[in-house]
Amino acid sequence: MTDLRICLRKKNYVIQDYDDGRKQIKDQNGKKLQFKYKKEAKAYADELSGAVERKEIKLSGRHNFKIKFKEYAAFRTEMADQPGSRDTVHGVSGYKSYYEKYIVPHFPDVYLDEVDGPLLEQFVKVLVDIKTPHKTNTRIIQHIHTFLRWCEFKKLHHDFASALVWRIGKFGSSYLLPENDDEWIEKETQVITPEEAASVLSYVEKHKDRSRDDAIAYGVFTMLACFGLRSSEIRGLKKTSFNFDNRTVSIKGAYHARTGYANRTKNRGSRRILDFSQSQAKHLKWFCDYMFNQRPHNKYFFAGARGDGPISEYYSRRIIYRTYEAVGLAKLRWFTKANTSQYEILECRFKDGPSKTWRHYNALLLVTNMQRLGLSMNYVKERVGHTRWTTTQDRYGNHNEQGNFELRQERAAKAEAALGLYNK
Repeated sequence: MTDLRICLRKKNYVIQDYDDGRKQIKDQNGKKLQFKYKKEAKAYADELSGAVERKEIKLSGRHNFKIKFKEYAAFRTEMADQPGSRDTVHGVSGYKSYYEKYIVPHFPDVYLDEVDGPLLEQFVKVLVDIKTPHKTNTRIIQHIHTFLRWCEFKKLHHDFASALVWRIGKFGSSYLLPENDDEWIEKETQVITPEEAASVLSYVEKHKDRSRDDAIAYGVFTMLACFGLRSSEIRGLKKTSFNFDNRTVSIKGAYHARTGYANRTKNRGSRRILDFSQSQAKHLKWFCDYMFNQRPHNKYFFAGARGDGPISEYYSRRIIYRTYEAVGLAKLRWFTKANTSQYEILECRFKDGPSKTWRHYNALLLVTNMQRLGLSMNYVKERVGHTRWTTTQDRYGNHNEQGNFELRQERAAKAEAALGLYNK
């Protein structure tokens, strides 16, 4: 049983929960319930008591949504920062960011047992009204769903059924979907062209003996061009990862700024051994010898200038952008702050993924040339580092490879021949 009592407050009747320190009952928007007539208040209290008896809601020991979400965000960050964690602090940072930017100012002040599908719909409507991007709204709801499942596991509440099945666009909420396809469809990563790639590789090879930065740039772009590795995989490479007799490189781990090196990869397929050719070996061996002479006691292939770790993520990105600027693929503004050379990206086609563009370049050309070169699906997906071929095909096989004018005209002529229309 629960002890709900009707009380008169400022000419209106309210419902107080005497089992919970006489707290006044609120609605789903966090506003205190007030009734003009005592009969209405009693009817609502009886209905509420019945819901408690049927265990549909819980009044005593209730948990505030915002408070618990904040605790969960801190918990995820703490767990990601533990040695050996599969998560990264950056990967779970969305919980804290979304809490501060969107949940605190815009989510209703409610208890966990009051969270349902209509409440989430109301929340997203507010986000849409303040022009929050659709992609952000979708991710916020995904984060809330994960949080609610954690609440069920912790037995903070037993049933979030309607909230967990609700999605933007479902159950009559299609009005929350964007009208503009550019917001609806995921933006494609800009893929570097063969001509742009050739200019970058020619530049870094020409200047590799000029300075340490230039040598590092040569090594980084060689790895990107040969294998299309992820940034964390490149920094996780060790000198022992390479076997120049068999011409193979072994990808067994990754290096992250907060947690350091981890002997694990993004997924099962990312743990792989890649072959390289004799001509590729020449470039890799030069950098290997250079780094061994510079830092013989540092085990990492891309050894940092100090300490026993690899180069930092920031240093790697700075080297990449500096090279793009040198070959005309980026415009930057350089400045000094805290005795450190820093930059602002004014213009760059690869701003969203300066190294990722090479990964897409590798995968796209492998997929495109499968039939011509006799490459199997298994080989391509293993080379890219995926467990399933469908992932490779969906992620990298659907780029709109434009090519140059001559190539496009050649393909248009072939399409015309196939259709048999207007070809006289």
